[in-house]
Amino acid sequence: MRFTQAFLISCCAALCALALPLTAAAAERQIPRPTVEDAQALPDGMAIQPVLQSGRAVDLPLSVQDGEWSFPADGSAIWRLALNTADATYIGLHFEALSLPAESQLALIGAHGQSGPFSAADQGADGTLWVPLVHGKEAVLEITLPAAALSELRFGDTTLQYGVVALDDRRPQTKAEGDAGNCHNNVACPVGDDWPLAIDATVLLIIGNQVVCNGALLNNTRSDGSPLIITADHCGIRSDGDGDGFPADSVTAIFNFQSTQCDRSAGVSDEDRINGATLLYRDTRSDTSLIRLDRAPPAGFNARYAGWDASGNGAGRGSGVHHPAGDLKKISLFDEPTQKETVTITDGALIGSRNQTVDAWRVTWADGVTEPGSSGSGLWTPQQQLIGVLSGGSSACGSSGLLGLGSGDVNPGPDFYGRLEVAFARSGELGTPIQRFLDPAGSGVLRLSPRGGVSAPPTADGSESDGSPDTGSDGGGGGAVGWTTALGLLLGALLRRRWQY
Repeated sequence: MRFTQAFLISCCAALCALALPLTAAAAERQIPRPTVEDAQALPDGMAIQPVLQSGRAVDLPLSVQDGEWSFPADGSAIWRLALNTADATYIGLHFEALSLPAESQLALIGAHGQSGPFSAADQGADGTLWVPLVHGKEAVLEITLPAAALSELRFGDTTLQYGVVALDDRRPQTKAEGDAGNCHNNVACPVGDDWPLAIDATVLLIIGNQVVCNGALLNNTRSDGSPLIITADHCGIRSDGDGDGFPADSVTAIFNFQSTQCDRSAGVSDEDRINGATLLYRDTRSDTSLIRLDRAPPAGFNARYAGWDASGNGAGRGSGVHHPAGDLKKISLFDEPTQKETVTITDGALIGSRNQTVDAWRVTWADGVTEPGSSGSGLWTPQQQLIGVLSGGSSACGSSGLLGLGSGDVNPGPDFYGRLEVAFARSGELGTPIQRFLDPAGSGVLRLSPRGGVSAPPTADGSESDGSPDTGSDGGGGGAVGWTTALGLLLGALLRRRWQY
């Protein structure tokens, strides 16, 4: 009986193979380099930080005849197609109306790792599947399926995301840097010693395999481990079917993308990934979005669910932890009180040319800066509680930075962070305040400690932020300060200039 079944399966595989036009089969596909617009000129030292568009979409028409088939003796069939580019820094894929037969698996295999395997269960109801990026200019798309189900495989519309900006080129150099400027502080340096919670909560976000932003993993009042990531609305994470950006299921969150040593790249891995998310909240006025990842980070990620402060009192000093230009994790410090400002920033090349008015915290850096790609990263109080997410600004490393702007000294800012307490009070674009998700217990607290039973460090007066309602400022400049000076008006005009990446 087993012999008869094996024989029939083998015959079916052979007949299916003969039915394919062998002359049309191709083992390789050459992918042309997409056109990348030249950067516009900005005033010296000006570097608006909305998003870093690191990839471009290239149409990739596919059919079953394009690949090369093999038929192992176990009754399966394997379809392979090599995707070769001229100089891509990474490759990702997006399928629409993909039809994968039951018991099939799809993987994108690169020289240094792979995405997948994915099954039919990983697809959306309409056959949508996002395949996260693999590094390098070449990859192999491989599909394994039952030989008897060859006729059920359909590709639909497919696009390839062609990486035009390296997320980290892995070259050994000082300060563990890849594509970011040379004025940043690696989080493994002594300057990061006092900020372990903020560092462990910060993640790199790759959206639609094309856009680089940042996010932070936040605790909620139930402390139930729900994987909530806060980021910037202008990063473009949208609900499915909303063409104004990318769907939340295209998000890849990368944890622990950082060096273990201060002055070199050591112990770096980008394998701590979680793919897919659901959009819970977005608001343009606070430039804030909240997503829930499709699964919680496993214990091996050592991720921390950070605390937050929605009291609106700001901070007298603090930090920003971020991935500038998608590079290894860095930290910047400020030692002047935050100020409330209403500013107008560009929303970048991702979702058009409109400007966005944001109720923000104004920050000037004492050590370090931010860059394109740092968007969505958190602003942290001395208690390592998040009070806002990065919208934009003018800080830069100078002529040696990613954009080649300015010369000589570092430009310390100002930078602007959408305020968390504004998002708490607003229903946003989806009709539900962010407070519902961060305070599902309905406790009414405005400050919360991190998850895991570890209290936040004491404030300057010796008290602790333990999740109780805030009753006073911790040194921040909580007053509403507008741009009424000539310098403020000038900076506002400059911020309204549009930069496309």
